[in-house]
Amino acid sequence: MPATPTVSPSVAPPAVLMRPPAATPSWRARVAVVAAGMSAFFTMYVTQGLLPSLQSVFHAGVAELSLTITFTTLAVALAAPFSGSVSDRFGRRRVLLLSVGALALTTLLAATAHSLHGLLLWRLLQGLCIPGIFTATVAYIGEEWPPGQIPSVTALYISGSVAGGFLGRFIAGLATARWDWQSAFVLLGLINAGIAVVIAAWLPASTRFRPSTSLRESLAGLPLHLRNPLLLGSYAIGFGILFSQVCSFTYVSFHLAAAPYGLDLRQLSLLFTVYLVGMLVTPPAGRLAWRFGQRRVFFAAVACSVLGIALTLASSLVLIVIGLTLSSVGVFIAQSMATSQVPVFARQARSSAVGLYVMCYYIGGSVGAFAPSVVWLHAGWPGCVALVILVQLLIAVAALRIWPARAESAQQAVHQPQPQPQQA
Repeated sequence: MPATPTVSPSVAPPAVLMRPPAATPSWRARVAVVAAGMSAFFTMYVTQGLLPSLQSVFHAGVAELSLTITFTTLAVALAAPFSGSVSDRFGRRRVLLLSVGALALTTLLAATAHSLHGLLLWRLLQGLCIPGIFTATVAYIGEEWPPGQIPSVTALYISGSVAGGFLGRFIAGLATARWDWQSAFVLLGLINAGIAVVIAAWLPASTRFRPSTSLRESLAGLPLHLRNPLLLGSYAIGFGILFSQVCSFTYVSFHLAAAPYGLDLRQLSLLFTVYLVGMLVTPPAGRLAWRFGQRRVFFAAVACSVLGIALTLASSLVLIVIGLTLSSVGVFIAQSMATSQVPVFARQARSSAVGLYVMCYYIGGSVGAFAPSVVWLHAGWPGCVALVILVQLLIAVAALRIWPARAESAQQAVHQPQPQPQQA
């Protein structure tokens, strides 16, 4: 899955560019940032590779099982617009620690579920904990590091997110294959508890944070964004990006678990190693965007994603894996380009603008897990591939209509001095 939507390293927020230099946190703080990124994504999609196994445990259909992903991503989407405001009001480090601790607890308690409905409840509560992690971490980076180091530290956070997304699925698959699905949740809960300890010990207290006077003040910009057609188009693009990725990796698990492939849980877990390409493609994508423009790089990313998902129609398992890799590369780059446009189009209250983007992004993931089940039942994997390609083409058309043709226009907009609220 793509990393958490954040302001892209290639486009630093104006408020960050204009502020005086800050003291540089130590290498321990960088490790804590990576750990925070990993924590947010250890459990978000943890059931994605376990669905064939959960099907035999709970004796449920594909549509019902996909709700273990939908409930979490939908909760993330609903909480995201408010998590940045809570961070603005009560502090980055405090919200981050509370969120990681609560996520560890709900992950451990998920192992006590005795029914699918019980598991869905805990998955919902997990989703409510996650947005506080990435909004607080991104805001902390923007405030505590000097402007010249923000891109590299943000890249570390994104790399941690990608690694967490892979390791969560991988560890859960191995644990479930060796013991059971409850063991997977216990193990990931303990890891998140360990991450909370690392963050508490190594992430320094904020020195540049200035709290907002009230939650109402932090939320005041939301109505403005909903009247901005450029932002609305970008939110639709974010919806389509995660819809494509979640649909692809949710239903390909069923496709490859069935004949003639018959992959087991260990093999399906290894399939998610293609996510690690996100650690390689994100920084170069930002540099290419400055040279060629976000729109051109975005179109190239969509073309790569469409080619990749089309390759998964091949009968060869090798070609399917190559296709999934190309699809992931395209999605990661497209996500980087889309998030970088949000602070450009939001002339004020950029924190809440990013929060709304995150909401639409994860609503796309929720719909991408559940809605394609109808297509799967009637048209199988080829139907899901056709659906993903259609969505990819639609977001390309949206970008063509709303994004500036030249990178310079976006760069100039970013550097225009404007009064800004707290970043999240």
